[in-house]
Amino acid sequence: MAVSLLPGKAGKKSLDAELNLVPFIDLLVCCICFLLITAVWVQLSHVKATLRAPGGGAADASARPPRVLVGEQGYILSAGSEQLVIPKQGPRYDTEALGRSLRVVRARLAEPQQPLTVAAEDAVAYRHLIAAMDIALGQGFLAIQVSDDRAAL
Repeated sequence: MAVSLLPGKAGKKSLDAELNLVPFIDLLVCCICFLLITAVWVQLSHVKATLRAPGGGAADASARPPRVLVGEQGYILSAGSEQLVIPKQGPRYDTEALGRSLRVVRARLAEPQQPLTVAAEDAVAYRHLIAAMDIALGQGFLAIQVSDDRAAL
């Protein structure tokens, strides 16, 4: 900011002030970049899932949709009356075996749009539930339901 103290007309002092707009423009550019980057990240992570009501399953075990339970010991995949346990490989979940098993289950389904129900035990981290949903999506299950009804599995 500059102030001129030179005498002007009629003995009055003139004030000449300049505003420095460079910091304001820098802040505006940073905000625009931040908003553009976060808008792209919001669009990348999207899985369409529905919430299944507890106890809403069919009484006949062969008519129930396939289900995946993510537990502390590994995955439990149930399709109809069959149940397959996929144990953890040390501290890691065996995602490759889950993918192969879901591919087999998907090939045996009569209806191509039949939903898959995914549930998790309370102590399981959220990222493991999302990983199971991603694997199911990759194997062609487009209708994924999330449930907390572990007793029905």
